[in-house]
Amino acid sequence: MKLFLSGGGSEAFDLDKQFLKEIDKTKPILYIPIAMDPKRHPYSECLEWIKRYLGAFGFDNIEMATDLKSISKKDLEKFGGIYIGGGDTSILLKAIKESGFYEHLKYLVANDLPIAGGSAGAIIFAKTILPAIEAEGNPAKLEDLTGFNVLKDFELDAHYEPEMDSGIKAYMDKHKMEKVVALPEKCGLYVTDKEMKVMGEHSAWVFDEHGKKEIGIGENIK
Repeated sequence: MKLFLSGGGSEAFDLDKQFLKEIDKTKPILYIPIAMDPKRHPYSECLEWIKRYLGAFGFDNIEMATDLKSISKKDLEKFGGIYIGGGDTSILLKAIKESGFYEHLKYLVANDLPIAGGSAGAIIFAKTILPAIEAEGNPAKLEDLTGFNVLKDFELDAHYEPEMDSGIKAYMDKHKMEKVVALPEKCGLYVTDKEMKVMGEHSAWVFDEHGKKEIGIGENIK
């Protein structure tokens, strides 16, 4: 497992640099922007953005997919990594589950393909997407809110600011959650089978039965 999960803010330099170090640069990256509302952010503009952003680090060999049903497991062999963009979490997870791409992604996670996700693209790898549902609602009317659950049973919240503390504690009580990682923008997690390390410009925060705890840059969440 090689996951690079950010709390949003479009650009998480240290995390994305590490992502690019891990990919097979002889192959393109598959970019999935479907959490975005294409009326507000046309997919063509999303592709231009990521090519410009990752191009600043010397890599712009990127292919975009907006119809996950059309992608087979065999098709995925041509890619050196996957980048899943932010937007609406329920819409993203519903598309992944209903298209059959869920099983493909599960396989790729287990087989160490580097996968980057920002905001919604990160939250889907947690135990559930309930923190996002509390913030965004559920426009996709998704019934099964379970995520990939590869973050040691943690829930994940994005775009964290201290003003969110009372809301986080409230939804933890409401849904009987045991532990939540809250990621500010430009902060992220580098997740492998052995560690869940904080990267970026800011600390992460863990909420559990003991309260709120700061996890500094470079520290491992246990």
